[in-house]
Amino acid sequence: MRLLGRVVLTCLKLFALAFVGWLLLLQIPELLYDFGPKTPVMIESPADLTPGRFRSATFVSIAGTPNFDKAFIYRRYGLDLTYFTLDPYGHRIVVKTYDKVTDDWRQLTRFVGKLRAFRYQPFSYRIRSIFEEKQGVKLPDDALYLGLYDMPKPSGWQVGAVIFASILWVVMLYLFFIRRRHRLAPAPPAISPPP
Repeated sequence: MRLLGRVVLTCLKLFALAFVGWLLLLQIPELLYDFGPKTPVMIESPADLTPGRFRSATFVSIAGTPNFDKAFIYRRYGLDLTYFTLDPYGHRIVVKTYDKVTDDWRQLTRFVGKLRAFRYQPFSYRIRSIFEEKQGVKLPDDALYLGLYDMPKPSGWQVGAVIFASILWVVMLYLFFIRRRHRLAPAPPAISPPP
């Protein structure tokens, strides 16, 4: 019974370490984007979307016109997120904005923001299913996501969160596994004083 308790406790410790490590790994790509280049990569046509070019989040400026034929609003956590596509890219680029879309948007010809693989976007599975179920559109596997007006700008909260998670992970590792070994190490033999 005592062995089972130790196994369960060790599993919980490993889970806590893995969870904090996972949160840290989620923040690192965002931090790299925010500290990355402030000049956008210019995308003028679908030919600029070569396979593998945008494996990580990239600050871009895309020439195109909005297509609201298959646009929809996705409500999440009290926010209204509008999703639409750009011509001439078809469904290869899905744009998300927090702003209210008006008729003036139809005149826009350039879109600036964070471009990355669609599969890395939070709730991408839900957005993909909405496109398929409600719009009758299947997004391609190499679809890209554009977070409109998401500029690379470091945030004190984000940097603080990464530092805190890093320190927390190291402290947990020490308390869970290293400190105990030091405490259980046998004491050196006592040296008797000379006569």
